[in-house]
Amino acid sequence: MWYPLRALVEGLGIVAREPGVVASASFGFLKKALGLEPRSVRLLTARIAADDDGKFFVIFSQRHPELKSPEFVRLTLHYYAKVLFLLGTHLSQVPAVRLMGVRTADLLRGMVSRFLETGISLDSDLLHLAGIDDVTSMAAAPPASPKTAIVATLWFKSIFSRGITTDLVRVRYEQHIVFSVVALLHAALAEIDEPDVAVLNNALRHMNRDYVSGVSYCSLQSMAETPNAAFLSAFIGTGEGGASAGETP
Repeated sequence: MWYPLRALVEGLGIVAREPGVVASASFGFLKKALGLEPRSVRLLTARIAADDDGKFFVIFSQRHPELKSPEFVRLTLHYYAKVLFLLGTHLSQVPAVRLMGVRTADLLRGMVSRFLETGISLDSDLLHLAGIDDVTSMAAAPPASPKTAIVATLWFKSIFSRGITTDLVRVRYEQHIVFSVVALLHAALAEIDEPDVAVLNNALRHMNRDYVSGVSYCSLQSMAETPNAAFLSAFIGTGEGGASAGETP
């Protein structure tokens, strides 16, 4: 079923409620640049929390009655692109901090590359593959006193396009932003099936290949377009069908 375009976006969602995380952005032109014009439909929300011990908890909320599993893949792709963007542009007026952010973004891309060396499967331990299982783990329940709390929401833009908003409610440690991508990917594996995993692998390869070839993850346009192009290329390339890629299959 194709979504009716009727819901209004309630703001850009690039919000920091603690100093030094990321500047608040609510300008209309940024909405347009991100492709989040006012007639979008909220599809899926992920709430990511972590405590001082690096225990991550992720819970998904389906926002549309016709939601299908490929939207979980799309959420992870857009969140990956969004975090790279935030790291690459984080406090860019301070060169030393900007350099730290870019280095951290490169670390994240390296983790994703390690996933793809063997390929992600439904039973993959992504924290182990990323080499962070000695400092972080997945929790079965939300932390009582989260040091990091992030809300990521996937939006329907058009038949073949999605967008994302993020609310960085609290981010105590910079590495938590990186680890949150791994945690979200790991949690999403429980929501998808084998064909979706094939699309996920191919789409992540497509994204990393684009970044290596010179596509800037610091660009607003790239942040919006790269995950959409990667998903569609992977979806068609894995034989999952054509027009249905734009639905929530």
